[in-house]
Amino acid sequence: MVNKVILWVLVALSFSFAEFYFAYDAPEGSDTVSIEVFNCDSDSVSFAMRKRELAKQFKTCAGKRSNYKVSVLFFTVAEGESGAEEEAECFKAYSDSLFLFARCGEAALPGKPLFSLDERLAYQYYFGLFNNVLQYIREYEKVNATWEGKDGLDKYNMDDEKNALAAMSVENMENAVAEAEGSREDKDMLLLFYKYLRAKYDWPYRCSIKPAFTCDTSWLGEQKAEFFKKYPETLYRGFIETQMPGFADPTEEEKKLAKADDEKIEQKNRERAIEQEKAERNVWVALSGMAMFGIPVTSTNGFDDNFDVSNMLTFGLKASWRSVVFQYQYFMAFGDNNKGGSVSEKGYTLMGGLMLGPKKIFTLDVLFGLSYIDTYPLDKDMPEANLDDESWTLAFQGTYYFPISSSWDITAHIQARMNFVENYCRDTYWDPDGFSDGYGRCEDPYRNGDNDKYWDDMQWTFSAGIGIRFWKPRY
Repeated sequence: MVNKVILWVLVALSFSFAEFYFAYDAPEGSDTVSIEVFNCDSDSVSFAMRKRELAKQFKTCAGKRSNYKVSVLFFTVAEGESGAEEEAECFKAYSDSLFLFARCGEAALPGKPLFSLDERLAYQYYFGLFNNVLQYIREYEKVNATWEGKDGLDKYNMDDEKNALAAMSVENMENAVAEAEGSREDKDMLLLFYKYLRAKYDWPYRCSIKPAFTCDTSWLGEQKAEFFKKYPETLYRGFIETQMPGFADPTEEEKKLAKADDEKIEQKNRERAIEQEKAERNVWVALSGMAMFGIPVTSTNGFDDNFDVSNMLTFGLKASWRSVVFQYQYFMAFGDNNKGGSVSEKGYTLMGGLMLGPKKIFTLDVLFGLSYIDTYPLDKDMPEANLDDESWTLAFQGTYYFPISSSWDITAHIQARMNFVENYCRDTYWDPDGFSDGYGRCEDPYRNGDNDKYWDDMQWTFSAGIGIRFWKPRY
């Protein structure tokens, strides 16, 4: 009964840990972006990685709100906006992340802009801060002077500007600008500059304004000319002529620098993945089942002379967590026990210990525990010896893992186990005077002399076999 309880406890613990193991990852499709993993002491590459993560988070938040329109034939029966609350909640978390990022940047990268000027303008457009954009347009010379000679973080990555500018459709941007305060000239200037910025970073949009077999960007000059014709005395002429030139693709040198930045970030991502895998070693739990065939070897102290210790078959269950391992084994030896049965020895072993080595490929287990052994004598007139659970065992076990899937392995085992055989036996072979403290020992009737009177033996068993491992570790 005790052995069954131990067995089921091991199984239950393993399944409980396994449930935690599989629930460790965020659900697939989750929009959550981790904030806490960012360290203010990080280098510029880590800051660039975090900046890209924030850009993705912004894009996720911007995508939560949308406009809908339901039409029947040529009549609009319903229209409106959805996702406003979800967007606000998402942007609240985003603003917390952004605040932490900005504070860290001030301390770790003093004097280095975390966002490019165009990226800041793109975010101001999205959040409707049109007065800020107009202030830059009116004072562009002064603002540009303060930015001169300063390279922004992740300078050659253009995705952040593109995503921020494309977060709101041109139609929605036109509606937002139309509803804003200001003169018609200011609003036309805002829309012209927005289209220029959008086209600067979004090549498909740049080419879609004036469809042609090749990308025709003459629309920019035409729209600037229309603006000057409409507002001949405009104060924005200098800005339009100097800050809104034609479009130029990145040079080969800029492409090489952008590629080098991407490679640095990819390397940092690989390093982070390795660190995460190492951290997950504290999460995984493996449950292994095994079957082994063993050859027992004993000394000549009487135990092997009078009891059949033939080849043994072992079934085991192993639960592993971190570097700790617990193992339960049931073993039996086949042979005539002179009692009408075919099992001449059987036993149960519960061990615990340490598991060493690269746990995804190979492990060496050092195990120590308790054993209960039933043996049957060679002489049919001699009763069986019942060796209780105070007997102890020591085992060294090597295991090699052959991967089958992300969760399953086929295992190959070799084991050397030593059972220290002593304690008591049944019926007439119980000697209550065997120990001075009153505890008896098993008397060997085939031996004479004080030194060889009792069974006190080391039984070695060398085993080899195969098994299967569930929920293997991730590193």
